[in-house]
Amino acid sequence: MSRITVKELLGHALENKYAVGYFESWDLQSTLAMVRAAENVKSPVMIGVCGTYVGEAKRRYKESLAVYYAMLSKIAEEAKVPVALLLNESDDEAMVIEAAETGFDMVMFAPVFASDALPLQELTEIQKRIVEKAHAKGVAVEGEVGELPLFNSATGEIHEGEDTDPELCRSFVKETGIDAVAVAVGNCHLKEDGKVTINYDALRTLAKEIDIPLVLHGGTSIAHEDLSKAAAMGVAKVNFGTGMKRAAINAVKAYLAEHDVDHMDPNDVLGRGAGKDMIVKEQEAVIAYVEETIRALNGENKAF
Repeated sequence: MSRITVKELLGHALENKYAVGYFESWDLQSTLAMVRAAENVKSPVMIGVCGTYVGEAKRRYKESLAVYYAMLSKIAEEAKVPVALLLNESDDEAMVIEAAETGFDMVMFAPVFASDALPLQELTEIQKRIVEKAHAKGVAVEGEVGELPLFNSATGEIHEGEDTDPELCRSFVKETGIDAVAVAVGNCHLKEDGKVTINYDALRTLAKEIDIPLVLHGGTSIAHEDLSKAAAMGVAKVNFGTGMKRAAINAVKAYLAEHDVDHMDPNDVLGRGAGKDMIVKEQEAVIAYVEETIRALNGENKAF
């Protein structure tokens, strides 16, 4: 099996008490690594890109969402495990709708990196418009209630968030018609040490009172034992991005420290795809990270 609907994917995860890992790619090699890792451990997986990054106004070169979709969809089509595609955390309503029309399996509007949060009523109206247009195309919609803390790795500073209120969440889900909801229960965006404290009482309450799949963003901030516990408690998806990029960066750093690239054939360093290829080392680091993470999510051998 390859492409699968989000409803099937998250439903299977809930029924079998594991969480699907969403692994956010930044190029071809990272995407291939994520799917190869999922195939290695026989796990369903969700892949995609961050809409906020792709549409970043300060980005040096304008990117095409259609090109990213073509890459993701072809890799998913050839995968040996179930794969769904997500446009994650776009702060551009038009981009989210474009992604739904292009063929992504799930889309998400979330002004995560905006300086000011949108008023709830405005966010509700945006989500309702997105749900109407996405559902017409058979595309699922993820929303978010609560605000994750946001960690700045360059300065060590943290922007405090707000935990998800169950009553507010229930009301938002009902009014907007979203298909999955990201919640804040101690998890943190962009934090890499895996040392946040998950509020399990809050998570237990949300799992009991919210009738659509729960999602945790900021997966890199969560310890593996907490990932396993959250998955067993009803979390259907956990998002990862920062940790994989750190693994890739560290692999490149180690490669450059171990090889005298000034005296090597550049084709061996980049592009040949053999044992001396730096990109192979980077990809293998991402594969190892994803395999380990999938095991922590109880996802190994859950492919169907």
